[in-house]
Parts: sequence; structure tokens; C-alpha cells
Amino acid sequence: MATTSSGTITTTTVNGVSRITGLSSGIDVDSIVESLMTAEKTKLHKLKQAQQLAEWRQEAYQEFTNTITTFSNTYFSLTSATSLIRTSTYMQYTATSDSSAVTVTTDSTAAAGNHTVGVSSLATAAMWEGGVLGIRGSNTVDYAAAQGSSLTLKLGDASYTLDLDSTVTDVSSLQTALDTAVGAGKLTVSEESGILSVSPADDSGIYSITISGPVGALSVLGLGDGSETSVSNVLDTASTLAELAGSMAAPFTFNADGQVVFTLNGTAFTFDQDETLAEMISEINAGDAGVTMKYNSLTNKLILTADTPGSGTTISAGEQDSTFLSTLLGTVKAGTDAKVTVDGTTLTLNSNELKMDGVTYTFHKLTTGDALVTITRDTDSIYEAITGFVDAYNALIENINKALAEDYDYDYAPLTDDQKNEMSDEEIEKWEAKAKTGLLEHDYILQNMLTNLRAAVTDAVSGAGLTLKEIGIAASSDYTEHGKLDVDETTLQSAIESDPDGVMQLFARKSTSYSNSSVVRDLNARARGVRYQEEGIAYRFYDILQDNIATDLNSAGNQGLLIEKAGSSATTYDNTLTELIEEYQDKIDVEEDRLDAKETYYYEKYTNMETYLNNLSSQYSALTSMLDSSS
Repeated sequence: MATTSSGTITTTTVNGVSRITGLSSGIDVDSIVESLMTAEKTKLHKLKQAQQLAEWRQEAYQEFTNTITTFSNTYFSLTSATSLIRTSTYMQYTATSDSSAVTVTTDSTAAAGNHTVGVSSLATAAMWEGGVLGIRGSNTVDYAAAQGSSLTLKLGDASYTLDLDSTVTDVSSLQTALDTAVGAGKLTVSEESGILSVSPADDSGIYSITISGPVGALSVLGLGDGSETSVSNVLDTASTLAELAGSMAAPFTFNADGQVVFTLNGTAFTFDQDETLAEMISEINAGDAGVTMKYNSLTNKLILTADTPGSGTTISAGEQDSTFLSTLLGTVKAGTDAKVTVDGTTLTLNSNELKMDGVTYTFHKLTTGDALVTITRDTDSIYEAITGFVDAYNALIENINKALAEDYDYDYAPLTDDQKNEMSDEEIEKWEAKAKTGLLEHDYILQNMLTNLRAAVTDAVSGAGLTLKEIGIAASSDYTEHGKLDVDETTLQSAIESDPDGVMQLFARKSTSYSNSSVVRDLNARARGVRYQEEGIAYRFYDILQDNIATDLNSAGNQGLLIEKAGSSATTYDNTLTELIEEYQDKIDVEEDRLDAKETYYYEKYTNMETYLNNLSSQYSALTSMLDSSS
């Protein structure tokens, strides 16, 4: 829009059309045109309000569609743990064992009963466990220089003091001093080419040794470089392989390239001497050798274990010009089988788990006698599933009934843009909350669905042998509850405990004539009637809800009624209300074009008038000027 002024004339250009709105006529053209257009916009306001109502109504439908879909997926889907159409929901069992040696779990194929279980041996995996490590010196021992030193020896959690006096002159006297300090049979000391090694004695139960003392006290024994105050045989997984080998009493060797190379179950591994023990462990465990390596800090040993237990498993290994495995790991101990006795039958197993008749037994330790395993029907889970369904159903129909009963207040139509401009955000929010009430008043789709659901819980299920009322569930006698279900908890619990299969038939019985739920919406009225009579309440609910919320097309090319009406939050396009909203938009576009043309027409009229009056004014001024000059 461009605006220019000259004297008493103001010229404005809008959409290529010049508007003269000066004061030649003394008329406020803008105000007059605005007033005229206000009357003209009545139709546009009504179209926009109608479109807004359609959008709000679509949102209201979709909100219910989402709620109903969640309800259906929770209680009537084969993949839901709380589904009432799955027979497994009613066939859950609890298992207890009177011994910690055996734990038990069940699935839906189990049967109630008692079982005796004995465990005489457990399955173990093939294992390669390292021997006890010692401390090896790095320099030649100097017994004379060591005399007068005092060292602290820590064996596991126990600490001892070793005093080296003048009697310590060789390895034999050093052994005597050690035995005096810590007790005989705990440590052994040896010397080879002047290099000392200190190791736990066989069967001593000692795995970790730490020797500490003042700076220099260790070095005279050849155990340090002069700067160290302690040495230990404890493996440090952060140490490099070179550091690890250098600290061992009997070090492993590297190949000519400074590497450790070996195979485990045919899988090759290569490690450089500057790689850490932790990196080696990680790479082996991540590999495909079918073994797991770990460091046992309690025994200070490396352990290599086959991933699969049983007597048929072993660990094959080979080394190439290096001796890591043979030095740090002893001989392979073969795996063993488990031997168990279940109900008098002895079984040999290659694992510590047995699955039989819907029961999974896990064996943890040997039994001194038979363990008693008791399996019972889990009636609590059935009760929780059914009462959960009742609560969800009551909440659903309460919300739907509220929406159906709400009166639409015609005094609260959707606000126009002009009205919103004169209101605060809070006022707009309150107004629109009121304007959205009653949008689904007496809606025939929701009303029909509720009617069918109410019938589904009251009509007898052919062949079930039980009714809802007989298991303690009935429609509320309070008419204001509009069909909500009441539960007699004692009666329901008793019915489930005494006849769980009957309760299952009442809810999860499948139609024998028309059992395929995927084609239920293609059945004719007679077939639907037969299916309805034969099927349990849960399947009835599934069918009724799918009539309304199904997103797949039936043979007639239709989705569920609510989806056809308003779509869902995921599919908002091909449905009745979206088409209506688009139709309103087309009409709005046409009306806005008409209003633009009308406004232009009014301004052209007043522009012509202003131009004419301005010309008259100019002529009058010229004539007056001529008369004045001639007189």
C-alpha cells in the first residue's frame, strides 16, 4: 500500500487501485467503507465459525478415537499382557520351591501340581584357571646389605613384620626368617642366578602378597629399582603386558616381534607388549571364540571359561612363539553335566536349566534331599486383569456419556477475529472452552457403540456356562451411572478360584462358526449374529470397537465409523469432517475474493466523488480569482 498527500487530498493505492480519501467532501470515507464492509462480512464470519466448529468436532471425535483405541489395545489385543481375549491371561501359574537350590518359573502351558526335584551335580563349563602368581626380583640379591632392614608383608588382609638380621645370609636363612615372621607353610622363597622369587606356598590359601619397606630396602633384595617402596604379585589389569611379564616370578615370553600370539577355539588373537591386560580381556570377550576371560581379584587369578556348559564343551588353544597362556593359565578343566531327578526320573543335562511341561527349573546348588516344587493357578493375575478392564470400561463410558449429554450453548459461537482483538487471552480461552462443550451432543455413532457395548455384557454367551452376574459383575442399579459395571470382589475372586476355566470361557470363548476376527467386518448380519452369540464378552467388545476404530479397509472399502467420520490423529485426511472443513475453506476463499472486490467497488465510488468535488473546488477557486482581479 502506497500513500501520497497533496493539500487536502490523500491518495492511497491498495492492490493497484488508487483511493482518494481527502476532505473535499468532508466525509470520512474509510469509516463509511468499514461500516459498509462490516455488514458485508456477516456471511464470511458464519462460514469461518462453521469451519471452526467442524474442526473442534473433529478434534473431539479423534480424542475419543484415541481413548477407545488405547482401551482396545490394552484389553482386546493378542499382543497385550492384559488382554482378555488371550487364553494365556487366564492360564498363568505361580511356582514356589522350598529349597534355594531350585528356582522355578512357569508359562501358560503349565499345570497345577506338586513336583519333587533332587540335584546331585551341577553343569559346569570348561574352565582354564591360572595358577598362583609370585613376585620375581629384577636385580641380584645382596644379603649383607639387606641385614638390618625391616619389611612389612601383607598376605591377603593380614599384615606381618619381617626383620632381616645378621643370620640372613642366603636363601635358606631367608626362608627361615619368612617362616618365623608369617608362619611356616605360607610363603616359599627361591633363588636363581641371584634373582629372588617369593610365592605363596602350595595349598596355603594365600593368593596376594605385598612387600613394602623404606626406599632402598627392597632394592638390596633385588625386588625394586631403588625408588620403589612396595612390590606385589597382584595383577593390575591396567598394566601393559610387558610390565606384567617383568613383575612375574615366572614371566611369560613374547615372540620376536614383541607380541603375544595365540588361538582360542580356532579364533586367532594377537597382542602387542604395550597393550594392557584389560584390553586383552575386552578383545577376547568381544570375539567369536565362545569363551569369557576375567580376572578374579579374590584369588588373584586369570580365568578363561567356555560360554556353554556341559561335558561336551572344552577350550582348545594354541600358542605361536609366545607363552602367555601356558604361563598364566594352567590346564583346561573339562565341563561337566548336571544330574537331576524330577518326580523320580533321573536326567542328565548339559546346562543347569530344564524346561518341561510349561515349567522351567533352574538349578543353583546340590540338594541333600528332594526339593518340593508347588505350582498353582495364578488367580490374582486373572482378577487384576478383569477388574482393570471394568475400571477402564467405566471410565470410558462415563466420558462418552458426559459428551453425549452436554448441551451445546448457541450463545457461545466461535469468536471472529474482530471479537478476539477486543478480548484478553484469558477471556478468549474461557470463551472457547465454553464454545467447545456439547459438540457431540446426542452423537449417533458414539450412542450406538455404547448401546452395543451394554448389550455385550448382559447378553448370555452360548456355551460359556457362566454369566457376568454369576461371577460378581453387574450393571449398576443407579440409573445415573448409565450402565457402569459394579464388581462384588468376594464373588469374583471366589468364581476365579473355583472355576478359572469357566471365567476364561465367559470372556475369551471364540466363535466356532466364524472364528476369524480379521474378517468380522465383512460378515453379513446373520453371520455377525451367530458369531456374537457364540463368542465371549472380550471378543464381542473387540468386534464392536473395531466397527468404530478400525483403520484398515473392509471389503466395501470402509474404515471404522469414527475413522470415516473424523479420521484419527495419525490419519486426518480421507474422512467426512475433513472434506467438510475443506468445503468451508473453498467457500471462505470465494467469499474473501467477493469482499475484496466489494471493498474496491466502494472505494472507487467515493474516489470518483472526491475527484469530482475536488475539480469543482478548483474551478470555483479559479473563477473567484478571476472576479477578484477584474474588480
